[in-house]
Amino acid sequence: MEGKEKTKKFSWFLFVIVMPALFVVVIMGMILMFLGVDIAGKAKEIGSHLPGLSSLAQQDQNSASVNENTVQSEKTYWEKKVKERDQMIKLLQSDVDKKEKEVQSLKADLTAAQNQPEENTTETDGSVTKDDGHEKQKKITAWYNAMSPKNAAAILSKMDIKDAADIMKELDEEVTSSILAKMDPGKAADLTLKMQSN
Repeated sequence: MEGKEKTKKFSWFLFVIVMPALFVVVIMGMILMFLGVDIAGKAKEIGSHLPGLSSLAQQDQNSASVNENTVQSEKTYWEKKVKERDQMIKLLQSDVDKKEKEVQSLKADLTAAQNQPEENTTETDGSVTKDDGHEKQKKITAWYNAMSPKNAAAILSKMDIKDAADIMKELDEEVTSSILAKMDPGKAADLTLKMQSN
């Protein structure tokens, strides 16, 4: 009988005092949130003054600052990586632009050299003198010796086979073999035969 009375008193306490008090607290919390009050911040502030809860609040702040430092250091690391990548891209792009300008210049010089006759003739006092174009040939040879084998092979492949053979004969042997290696095998074979026959 005594156990039933304790249960009744507990039930009465729970349903008459505790439940309505919780209901009022929840409703007040919702109203304060709608009014723009930071309930969590206020609770932490009040809890930091209580003896048992102050150490928990301190630990929370420490872990939050450690997490913030970690996020900040990762952000800094990735920003640095992005800057390095952007600098590398700019450097490579400028290098590509320089190479393209060189190729365009060499193509223009080659076209100009191909359009000029092999021997220039000039008349002086009724007589004709021949300029054998040896200096021009030296210049063209120097261009191809300095050019990458891949680019030289691409240009020579588009030229008339006789002109290409004439240029190839003047080049260093190592350069010639590198250029032939980069060419289409059929074109390389034709060019080699033409160089032998000249």
